[in-house]
Amino acid sequence: MVPPGGSNEPAGLSSEISRRVVAAIEQSIPLYDHVNNLISFGRAQTARKFAIEALQLEKPKLVLDAGIGPGTTSKLLLDLCDPDQLVGLDASPMQLKTAQRNLTPFGQASLHLVRGTFEFLPFRDNVFDAIITCYALRDSVDIRKSLGEYQRICGQLGVFADVDLAKPDNVVKRAGSIFYVRYVMPLIAKLAIVGKMKGNPWRMIVPTYKALPTTNALLSMLRGAFVSVECREFLMGGIVAIVSRRPTSRHQRSKH
Repeated sequence: MVPPGGSNEPAGLSSEISRRVVAAIEQSIPLYDHVNNLISFGRAQTARKFAIEALQLEKPKLVLDAGIGPGTTSKLLLDLCDPDQLVGLDASPMQLKTAQRNLTPFGQASLHLVRGTFEFLPFRDNVFDAIITCYALRDSVDIRKSLGEYQRICGQLGVFADVDLAKPDNVVKRAGSIFYVRYVMPLIAKLAIVGKMKGNPWRMIVPTYKALPTTNALLSMLRGAFVSVECREFLMGGIVAIVSRRPTSRHQRSKH
């Protein structure tokens, strides 16, 4: 089921760009967290923590980290929520192996790693208490289809959180964000990796950002499938954390 709302313009990457993005992310693994912290001035991690705390989870049974990467978000989930079972999904076998290695000290017994894509999630309907995806939704080939899949697998009392770069609706803010992503981010990354890594895999952020819908368009895609309860901006609107709940969630019932 694809969430209603939003424009009919394409939202997502071409298959070729998607393959290049996966390769760039794999190349960035050794310096992934270090460089991302630099280019976001530390706000990338702040947004992750905000979203996890806003999930309002009390010992959840089953949580999905979609686009687990090297396990950065999962470390916070294990520390802050301590779920009975944490599922980490990624399209890259290399990323899954890295996540397994990085998360072993945090209690691997509760971790299950699954290879798959956002558009075709290999899970049953209504199975997860919570789903979070951080800096990964914009890597989708079809963002609308990915959101439909997240809705499908989210439990009737479940909650979904998306943390990612934002494309502000305000024209001035959007121009500033585009300039930062296109020119400043790659420059900071290049200076951080000089002598440590060939090329600059962070340049692949640019095409993923180009394919990203504006914040209001993304919220529109979510309406009808979820009920957005919080939308917080970071880095002067350059990063957004959106926490949405199913219409039948306890959070919504408590309002009536």
